[in-house]
Amino acid sequence: MDAIIQKLWSNYLHMTPTVKKVKNTLQLDDYSSFCDHIAFRTLNTDQLGITKRITGEFGIEKLSRKFLNLGYTIKQEYYFKKKKLKAIHLENESLPKIFISELLLDQCSFFLKNTLLKAFNPCEKTKDILIKGRSWDVNYKVYKELERESEYAAWLYVHGHRVNHFTINVNQLEKHSIEDVCKQLKNSGIHLNNCGGIIKGHKKAGLKQASTLADTILVNFEDLKEAIRIPSCYVEFAERFPINNEIFNGFVTNSADKIFQSTNRTVA
Repeated sequence: MDAIIQKLWSNYLHMTPTVKKVKNTLQLDDYSSFCDHIAFRTLNTDQLGITKRITGEFGIEKLSRKFLNLGYTIKQEYYFKKKKLKAIHLENESLPKIFISELLLDQCSFFLKNTLLKAFNPCEKTKDILIKGRSWDVNYKVYKELERESEYAAWLYVHGHRVNHFTINVNQLEKHSIEDVCKQLKNSGIHLNNCGGIIKGHKKAGLKQASTLADTILVNFEDLKEAIRIPSCYVEFAERFPINNEIFNGFVTNSADKIFQSTNRTVA
């Protein structure tokens, strides 16, 4: 299993150069010593826009299957009404948690649904679905139209299936709080997501979170002469607290909703 996570990590590093600056700032070693959870984005591909339970070739069921086969269990489901997303998180006692969100195509426009289905359907049988990335050409006008309706959809259109972010477990950092971590990052010139405040959540909820703004990568669009920079992936930070004498291992939807904004180019 560790080999799979290492492969995910390598794929993610290629998209997120800020990770190196974060590691140097916080004096971190290997990812396995500080990873709280790994997050993925996906969509439903049933023609009705509804993921079929168990048999879906994309969506939460497809992306979670590999982890379930390797000993993970589904712990909780989440719903983000405004963003038209549902999500789950999975746990394995000795490994990072997995957070998978899914765009609910049945709640989206005909244009958005058909655009993503057309892009994703030809590659649905791939064995490397977790790191497949994009295998289709992209159009900038289409990208901007998707972005107007759903930044999440636009991100999927450009990047396909890949890790969206790794999350540093602040509890594993010696003598650090998330407030200390954010202060160090800002002093190092690392830009943080300020949507809803730099730190989202509170101790009573069992979880405080923060994140960098997504890095950008050059993308070639078929209708543009030159490549332009588009948001890619980001780094998240999580500090967990006990509730009823047990460390809270779940997620808080109000905070996660703001964390999603890390790939939004208008956030500063």
